[in-house]
Amino acid sequence: MRVESFRDLLDWTSGYHLHLSQCFRQCAQLQQNERSGMLLDYLADKELRLAACVLGFKHLGEDKALNTWCTEHLDRHPLMVDAACDEDFALMSTTEIITEVEKQHQLIILLYQNLYDRSHPPKMQELLAEVRDLEVNESQQMMHGANRLEDI
Repeated sequence: MRVESFRDLLDWTSGYHLHLSQCFRQCAQLQQNERSGMLLDYLADKELRLAACVLGFKHLGEDKALNTWCTEHLDRHPLMVDAACDEDFALMSTTEIITEVEKQHQLIILLYQNLYDRSHPPKMQELLAEVRDLEVNESQQMMHGANRLEDI
């Protein structure tokens, strides 16, 4: 998918979360460790919800902000490649799963932070900050829930 505008970036971000959700759900069924399987199911639900929330910004944002081009930044800082589901999640421990998911979310948060830092139109900055904050809050909730599972 070629990402040119902020609208495209929202589609890509939502699609990436949907991809993770499907991957986690698939790997949960293959997981031999019950706790890791439960964690993957939990993460799949959270990623699905996050995908829907990110898409919601397309309906809340102003067309001018949504149509703002971000190709200059993305040419210098390419998006993560959408890979096929990495079945390694089916073999990972809960700690490894948590670490990998946190790493992926930090990359998305950093992307939105970098765009925010380089954006000038106030409406665009507002929208970028809202998506970044959603990503931060949801990532924190996921990690908190995942760590609670570890405590059981």
